[in-house]
Amino acid sequence: MEHVQAGIGNIKVTVYLTEETLSDLSGLAAYLDAEMKGANNNRMADTRGLDRREAAARRDLWELKKEQLRRAGQLFDSRRALVTAGLVQVIADRGWDHQDLPPLPGQARGRWVGSSNIGFSKHISVDLPADLVVRAKAGCHQFSRPATDALYKWRERNPRATPTRSTRPGCGPEEHAEYARLAALILTPGDIWRDAVKTGIAMAKVIAAT
Repeated sequence: MEHVQAGIGNIKVTVYLTEETLSDLSGLAAYLDAEMKGANNNRMADTRGLDRREAAARRDLWELKKEQLRRAGQLFDSRRALVTAGLVQVIADRGWDHQDLPPLPGQARGRWVGSSNIGFSKHISVDLPADLVVRAKAGCHQFSRPATDALYKWRERNPRATPTRSTRPGCGPEEHAEYARLAALILTPGDIWRDAVKTGIAMAKVIAAT
């Protein structure tokens, strides 16, 4: 997976979660705060006695090092760090870190076809490294492409349907069943963000317990 330096760019992601997952995440708040204080007090962050140029270089170097540690799951100094570590792991587990994934087509931007937030009553927003977000979305698109293409054709056949609403206006039982079957085959970015949060929580808990 290509490496992007710290500060090169982030993308804000909204993650829809269950109440239980959000509670697990909130339970790590004190640990995350302690990690942040430790990072701020690290000797690499100390710029005392340095001139302006040297101090700036030292800060830049430490920011880069912190980002490397976050991606490696060795520094959990914020929610962003936790989700970043989890996302790196999820991408690696799916083998997307070494795949040559095609770029996203224009129609794949915006709300993901087949996506639904039903069952997830809570949400958080987090700025994640842009390269990880783009790679995760590309992986989702490649994995889901057959079902996604079928759903676009379904929408062409049912242009007035709103199958994700409880009353399912515009489509009958058979059409809704077909939609549900195809939607279940799609891996959405939302699925990946949730997996990243859960994975990051598990990783942070292991280190916090040592």
